[in-house]
Amino acid sequence: MDDKYFDIAELVSKYLVNDLTDSERERLMEWVKLSEKNGAWFRSVTEEEFVRLKRQELKAVDINQGWFSLLGKKQQERKRVLRMCLLKYAGIFILPVLALTMYFFMHEEQSTVPTSVAQEILPGVRKAILQMADGSSVLLHARQVDTFKEKDGTLIDLNGESIVYESNDTSGVQVAIYNTLTVPRGGEYVLTLSDGTAVHLNADSKLRFPVKFVGDKRVVKLEGEGYFHVVRNENSPFIVEVSGMEVTVLGTEFNVFGYDESGEVRTTLINGSVKISSEKNERVCVLSPGEQAVFNKENGQIEVSEVDVSYAIAWKDGLIRFRDRPLKEIMGFISRWYDVEVVYKDEDVKDYLFGCNFDRHATVLPLLELFQSTGTVHFEIVGKKIIVSK
Repeated sequence: MDDKYFDIAELVSKYLVNDLTDSERERLMEWVKLSEKNGAWFRSVTEEEFVRLKRQELKAVDINQGWFSLLGKKQQERKRVLRMCLLKYAGIFILPVLALTMYFFMHEEQSTVPTSVAQEILPGVRKAILQMADGSSVLLHARQVDTFKEKDGTLIDLNGESIVYESNDTSGVQVAIYNTLTVPRGGEYVLTLSDGTAVHLNADSKLRFPVKFVGDKRVVKLEGEGYFHVVRNENSPFIVEVSGMEVTVLGTEFNVFGYDESGEVRTTLINGSVKISSEKNERVCVLSPGEQAVFNKENGQIEVSEVDVSYAIAWKDGLIRFRDRPLKEIMGFISRWYDVEVVYKDEDVKDYLFGCNFDRHATVLPLLELFQSTGTVHFEIVGKKIIVSK
């Protein structure tokens, strides 16, 4: 993006707080008079109504968090200057909002993602497939209300937004039978196990679990991503098996990211404690709240670090939230959640770092246009396919 947008935006920021020098004011007014378009933009952003309108239009995007990481390596010095300006004028305006708005205003056609059809790519919804012990399957969707009974007497209650298992077996028979909940691409679902443990499954994920826990362990198997809020039971540890790794807890909250296409499994602890172990490595790691363990599937190594857990669980809270992450990772999330195919014309763009804080229940187009406004990537939507290029 041309530096002139930032320069003019900075002058307007000073104008709004009456902090312009005489020479700066003269330079700004000269620019305003250069063209009708310049004048129209200046009038629009200096009206009182502008602040309210911009908040409504950009409410899905965290500019502070996402903008700077989108600028790329070539803008490092500019980032430093903008942060200083933000600190000075944050009470009145966010400088990057001005620059972004100006860019869209001056280059509306360039910042629009071309689409082959007038069809929005919609976000995911509550849906899943439940496979019963006898092999039969039940399609689950939002607002569905029903009750099933497994062969051991366990009640399965569909309350419209989630599925709840309630043990109703008084026979004393200790035989585990299993169900599998599969959440397809473009979906999410919440499951409450028979012990009261709640599991929120992300798109393209699967959980295999006993309808009633028996014995001295509570073991489930995960594929994909899940957020677990485990009910404490000191006599029966809860174990999540995922990609050759085990997460063992007594009672806690944590997130596990372990999609097959990823070369790692990330376990992020919210509160309590968890133990991480694997078949490939004798090392056992115990996490404290705010820590994340990254398990390398290839060599079995486990690395632990402190993280901002809000990024790991943002999806559960209805956000697409990343900070300085490769575009490939972000587009992988978009592909699963919006159920679209992502095609790269240029492999290099996969490693470009981006950041965002976006409403995951909004259509995907505004997020793509924000990324594209950096001038580093280009998107084209063809049906249910997103084509990415330099």
